[in-house]
Amino acid sequence: MNPNSTINPMRFVKTLLISYIITVLLMFLLAFILYKMKLDSAQASMGVTAIYLLSCGIGGFVTGKQIKSRRLLWGLLSGALYFAVLLLLSLASGGGLQGDIKSVLSVLAPCLIGSAAGAFIS
Repeated sequence: MNPNSTINPMRFVKTLLISYIITVLLMFLLAFILYKMKLDSAQASMGVTAIYLLSCGIGGFVTGKQIKSRRLLWGLLSGALYFAVLLLLSLASGGGLQGDIKSVLSVLAPCLIGSAAGAFIS
């Protein structure tokens, strides 16, 4: 068995850490751009969605490079874990589930699509 194809939970922790570091940096950049250009909430929402796509895409890419077999499956798992942590942080901070299922899916979808795409191209 190839040692790169074994599942090690620490790989997912490292991948999540990379994804969240990228997310934080890009969120600061987005906040600065929104402040300077005085953009509206629709543009901010598109920026946040793009950040989720990019961050999860990079996380899926890293996962796919680390785990050589079933990359798409492990990429999807990486995106699902990213979303789960995001959801848990939101619940823990008292934010709760804002809105309806559509708003939850609007965060889950970019996480899964980005991570699957990243794993696919890895």
